[in-house]
Amino acid sequence: MPKKINLQFLISYLGLIPYVLTFLDKYYFLIVEEEVLLNFVIYYSLIIIVFIGSINWNLKNNPPTHIVVYGFLPSLFAVIIIILSLYNINIIIIFILIILLLLTQLFFDYIILFANESNKQAFKYLRLPLTVLIIIFLFLISL
Repeated sequence: MPKKINLQFLISYLGLIPYVLTFLDKYYFLIVEEEVLLNFVIYYSLIIIVFIGSINWNLKNNPPTHIVVYGFLPSLFAVIIIILSLYNINIIIIFILIILLLLTQLFFDYIILFANESNKQAFKYLRLPLTVLIIIFLFLISL
């Protein structure tokens, strides 16, 4: 009998499609204006960062304060990056900030959420590879 596909993993990896399409358009198809592509990638990446932060909110009664703050911080940083983008800060700086934010979020996700878990499969097969792939795409698209 075939192994059951984890729908969460599948949907998560499908989230890479916009990066792949953006990369292909920037270097091969040249259909969309580059500024539009770069802005799309910035805002799409911020959606991912905020989503990752929101899954850490833990809506139990009285969650620990550090979990609440940690779940909120990506939204705050996303707003800061949006403001920088609206003020036309150098796009490379914005891409660097997003990459640093993703790396920081990955590091703290491991420390806060996964370090004490006995089953680290979600981190090892989902969180880590997806973040690395997103960072690679961000780097290639920003060139």
